[in-house]
Amino acid sequence: MNLNGNWKLYFAPSGKVKCDDVTALSSLPLECIKATVPGNVELDLIEAGLLPRDIFRGLNILQAQKYETYEWWYETAFTPDQKPAEDEKALLHFGAVDCIAQYYLNGEKIYESENMFISHDIDVTDKLLYGKENTLVVHIASSILAAAAGDVEPCSTLYEWQPTNLCTNIRKAAHSFGWDIMPRAVSAGIWRDVELKIEKKYGFRYLYFAISGTQGDTTNVRIAFDTTLPDEYTFAPLLYKIYGSCGESTFENKIRHIAGSGKIGFSVKNAKFWWPKPYGEPNLYDITVECWTPDGETMLFSKKVRRGLRTLELRHSDVVEPGGGFDFIVNGKRIMVTGTNWVPMDPYHSRDKGRYAKAFELLDEVGVNMVRCWGGNVYEQQEFYDFCDEHGILVWQDFAMACHFYPQTEEFQAKLRAEAEWVVKEFRDHPSLAVWAGDNEIDSMLAGQGRAPSVNYLTREVLPRVIERLDPCRPYIASSPYISDRAFYMGQNDQGSPFYPEDHLWGPRDYFKSDFYKGSGAYFVSETGYHGCPSRDALEKMYDPEYLWPYQNNEQWNFHSSDQSNRDGRCMVMHKQIQQLFGDVPTDIDGFVFASQVVQAEAKKFFIENFRGNMKEKGGLIWWNLLDGWPQTSDSVVDYYYNKKLAFDYIKRSQQPFIIMVKEMSSWGQDVICANSTLEPVSGKLKITDAETGKVMFESDFSCDANGNANIGRISLMYSDKGMMLIEWETDKGEKGFNTYLYGSPAFDLEKYKEWFKKIK
Repeated sequence: MNLNGNWKLYFAPSGKVKCDDVTALSSLPLECIKATVPGNVELDLIEAGLLPRDIFRGLNILQAQKYETYEWWYETAFTPDQKPAEDEKALLHFGAVDCIAQYYLNGEKIYESENMFISHDIDVTDKLLYGKENTLVVHIASSILAAAAGDVEPCSTLYEWQPTNLCTNIRKAAHSFGWDIMPRAVSAGIWRDVELKIEKKYGFRYLYFAISGTQGDTTNVRIAFDTTLPDEYTFAPLLYKIYGSCGESTFENKIRHIAGSGKIGFSVKNAKFWWPKPYGEPNLYDITVECWTPDGETMLFSKKVRRGLRTLELRHSDVVEPGGGFDFIVNGKRIMVTGTNWVPMDPYHSRDKGRYAKAFELLDEVGVNMVRCWGGNVYEQQEFYDFCDEHGILVWQDFAMACHFYPQTEEFQAKLRAEAEWVVKEFRDHPSLAVWAGDNEIDSMLAGQGRAPSVNYLTREVLPRVIERLDPCRPYIASSPYISDRAFYMGQNDQGSPFYPEDHLWGPRDYFKSDFYKGSGAYFVSETGYHGCPSRDALEKMYDPEYLWPYQNNEQWNFHSSDQSNRDGRCMVMHKQIQQLFGDVPTDIDGFVFASQVVQAEAKKFFIENFRGNMKEKGGLIWWNLLDGWPQTSDSVVDYYYNKKLAFDYIKRSQQPFIIMVKEMSSWGQDVICANSTLEPVSGKLKITDAETGKVMFESDFSCDANGNANIGRISLMYSDKGMMLIEWETDKGEKGFNTYLYGSPAFDLEKYKEWFKKIK
């Protein structure tokens, strides 16, 4: 029974109104407005006229801070549409509640929660009034006051990057308290679905699939399972049947097993493996597992699932050294990762699901084969992982911790352990899920403060033990980037701070071909980006008219660079990056937007192709980031309103499965190379022309082995030459491709670039 929709919302400043009886809310001196569930209180306040309609324009979202110290009571009434049978139970399911909440049914407190990330199932079988109206109330306390009431130990402040670490005391998305990509939005609400569920008491608790090996054309699979059984069958020789299909590939098996937990093995001839793009198809099997009585006459219960069969290994060392790296091996094949970071969909997470469809289209279109779910965010919903399963996109999943030193207390360990158990059970069945990461950048933060990151018990003990118990077949890294004690002490002992095999490249944000970027020894980059101004259309929605232009000394531009303190650093980054590439900065808004987007596009193109051009020594690059979570100037390649920046198409070309590129200048010329991220060799013909003159600069046949690079030839050039190459090829199979290359050194002529740009396909 769906309990979404219209609720009542009562509210008051925390502690102002004493409520001893939630059945009497209407008689208390509380404000009351209509509420929508799923929702966030700010969205209901907007509908009631208590906050600005366009909450993201200008500085409007600052008005919501008034309500951070309020408490809230959601109320609804419902009549159950059925009564559970003898073998059933009734559960109130809350998909997610933000954040400190008590739950009341017909005036009786039935549950408490303090974690915005996870779902809650409350058994109300014996508490519901069947055939009568029931009243449900959810009281949500101020999360900012709850956070402030918690003890903060010295280690949690001494090691901090941030001026405050209140967000570490409660399990709430770190970005909510303000970030360099999100505004402060310390919200509250019932932000995912609510329903009354009737479930069978008996059935499979889980089905955990693992490939145990392949011999010839036969793949052997094991399923670990656990059940809840009626008492009379606890030690009976039950019959378990399994059968599945993916196209013409089928399998089936049956075994007898005593007790309700164990493992089932089966074999698949010529299995259709699940592959990330572009290495193969993301094949998924429809599988049914049944449990029958010992005589085989009665099926007790069954479960239908979709699963991909694949093996995945992460081979990584803790420092860059001969033979060391950071490689994902899927079905025995080393893959080159081209990925993007996934950040919050919205400050008000009840709107996330409504943004999924367009975000998924963009994710698929841009051609990534991995998406990294950043640790300052919430955990996404099943639809996200289903989409990645179906489209061959690997998922790197951070646990929800970022850039703070979280409490090491027994109490917090227990909170995180319970959360991790829910998260791992919720998502471990997806073939797209490639790796668990303990957090975002906390190792880097600790190392920067002179502390060995291994002091973090949460990521060295709590999380890996949960994963070993509940998801033993999936890789885990403690942090991104992960810094081992060996790497840390090498740096501390002045032996030369090592480049970590997996790293984040931010640094000075200077010229995108500077030594910082071009000379990085990182084998795998899981964050790097470059700013690009949103479209004029987006800017006009973001700013009040009088603040639209110019950007200098402009508090709304500063605020929408997600700076919480009216600093212009991010705005001036765009200014300087334009000046670096073009020598001058346009003084009109349209010229500024175009120039900024060109710089971003060329930068991200370079980052990707610099790695793809050296597949033997690079494992992959995950750029920051696909889509903004609110209107801002940022590193994203699509703004909050879904307007694509130029970088989107440049990245899409740079990530095509087979690509021809030009390497950087050396010894009076530049090499023409190709990268093949498929498991088939590619050959064909190539032509490179100059965009300005139309002169043919290079022509050649080419061939490239599967999953590798090849050198095609060389173009003689000097650093003083400037222009754009138009690179066109056709494979022997008739597939046509196109790429560009901006050759020479800055500064380039912006007006000339505009003419070259017209010739880009």
